[in-house]
Amino acid sequence: MQPWLAESPAYLERWIDEQEVDRSSLERVLNGLNIVLHGKVLEHTSGGQEPNIFVPGLSEIAWWDNERFPWIADVEAATEEIAAEFESLGGLVGKRIVSNPTELADEGRWSAHYLYHTAKSYPRNLEACPKTVEVLAPIPGALGCGMTYFSVLDPGTHIAAHTGFTNAHLRCHLGLVTPKGARIRVSDETREWHRGKAFVFDDSYEHEVWNDSCEGRAVLLFDIWHPDLTEIEMRAISHLMEVSRKLIYRSFWSKEFVSR
Repeated sequence: MQPWLAESPAYLERWIDEQEVDRSSLERVLNGLNIVLHGKVLEHTSGGQEPNIFVPGLSEIAWWDNERFPWIADVEAATEEIAAEFESLGGLVGKRIVSNPTELADEGRWSAHYLYHTAKSYPRNLEACPKTVEVLAPIPGALGCGMTYFSVLDPGTHIAAHTGFTNAHLRCHLGLVTPKGARIRVSDETREWHRGKAFVFDDSYEHEVWNDSCEGRAVLLFDIWHPDLTEIEMRAISHLMEVSRKLIYRSFWSKEFVSR
């Protein structure tokens, strides 16, 4: 369990009071925090998810059917324009911000051109990608509920098996550069990417990624809200994510000062 989680319930309770929210409308979120704090998430899931922010009672599906998301057709139709904006940021060879702070890429390099990172925006990249922003704007959460970025795997990269931050999000990938030998496993199913094709999965399930090709692999990656959530639950979880970012940064800098 992350140390900052112990402080999260107090921040959420304060937010509930300030916003004058009916506590009963956030029963699942409050119960989920309690479950996490007591280390009992695995007892409340059937698929082995173990996220930091957990909401019980949401549909547990590792790979979601595209038919559940009518907007996927519009995302796929914009592939060429999105790919062009990816290239304008540097594509496979340009300067990137490494998106691997937890060292999950145990071989090769996994890196990114960020639009959002844990809901924090990157205005310069957003301004450089107007079509991408236009296509994502109608999708619940795609611009700012979690992560949105162009994800790049260099040849020979392996991302170790891990679980995502929360089951309140689902994750979508749109294939842009998709060499043979690049693949992703979510739970017990492995798929390859194809240019212009998107899929949606729940990254709170264990997942693992390989690029065994001799070329780079690139996708547009973005999080969306789990469709079972209510509007007030989304607001509360957004607040928790903001709190987590601040507490994580505070912990990092306090360690930096203590170590000097």
